[in-house]
Amino acid sequence: MKTINGITFNFDEVPRSWCFCFCEDCRKHDDCLRYQTGLLVPDSMTWGEAVFPTAHKKGDCPHFKPIRIIHAAYGFAPLFSNVKQKDYTPLREKLKAYLGGHGTYYRYNRGERLLTPEQQQSILNLFASYGYTEGLSFEHYRDVMDFT
Repeated sequence: MKTINGITFNFDEVPRSWCFCFCEDCRKHDDCLRYQTGLLVPDSMTWGEAVFPTAHKKGDCPHFKPIRIIHAAYGFAPLFSNVKQKDYTPLREKLKAYLGGHGTYYRYNRGERLLTPEQQQSILNLFASYGYTEGLSFEHYRDVMDFT
């Protein structure tokens, strides 16, 4: 477990494709998730994607990623608990399409992937378009670093 800005997270939560930064002379490094995660790279990790020092030579770095904690969600059972049978299949199919397909839908349902607040709102809007607005929630919530 590692800590950034007082938030503890597991380094395994860092996406494999994440681009790290090691530019100590960047004026924004204290507030950049790429730099802060770069400080926490385990000794066993010897290579990967990185921001080059030339990225911030002309001023602001185009790869700057502010540290942001999000209230992520997963699990769809509560959303479907009051859905009428006639709406169940169309809603589920639209939700699958929105998330990128059958497999991805189940990854979000099981918590292998987490929904950002923006994705959560889009899903709630989808349910609202069918008239479902009361008592909608996801099965689980977690506060996590935003690596999107």
